[in-house]
Amino acid sequence: MTLIEKFAATTASLEDLSDSAARLNDALRVTDAPAEVLGAVEDKLHEALDLLRGFERKGPHSQSLLNDSQADFFARETSVPHELMPYSPLIGRRNPVSPRFELQVVENRVEGRGRFPVRYAGAPQTAHGGLVAALLDEIMGMVNFVNGEGAFTGTLTVRYHGPTPIDRDLTAVAEIVRVEGRKILSRAEIRCDGALTASAEGLFIKPR
Repeated sequence: MTLIEKFAATTASLEDLSDSAARLNDALRVTDAPAEVLGAVEDKLHEALDLLRGFERKGPHSQSLLNDSQADFFARETSVPHELMPYSPLIGRRNPVSPRFELQVVENRVEGRGRFPVRYAGAPQTAHGGLVAALLDEIMGMVNFVNGEGAFTGTLTVRYHGPTPIDRDLTAVAEIVRVEGRKILSRAEIRCDGALTASAEGLFIKPR
């Protein structure tokens, strides 16, 4: 097996394990199990942590790389957002906190769909507003990046038009409004069953 084949196999295993960890988080969020069951689960988790101990990458970490030694594996061209940012906390397949929103590039926009799982609940049956803002920021950052305007968030203005529900199909879209030198103004929105739940404008600043 070549080095690239080994890396691909490891990546697939990590993505599967991250998905299992995400489902564990949801199960813990809603469990009403007795103490003895929780204790048994904790023992198994400690066993799993012992298996992983010693394999930590020290970084520097980012949404795109586990560390700099992986750079050659990501040199290929891709416009698939979750391949561009595999460790993103919103779309990354290798990040166990990610709800794994599906984003795609459509002309000069980024469109997405997905659900906020129960672990992201704030008000009853509603996604926490800070996480809604994070998704809006993520999709705007992605539309900037795929259009060659990668930049850091300067200001983020979010308007909540109504509750964004958990465990319901959501759609999202982002586009660049204008570019002025190092400044990029973008906007995004989230909808559920066609109804607008949240929108945002972001001012992003390109590094010098």
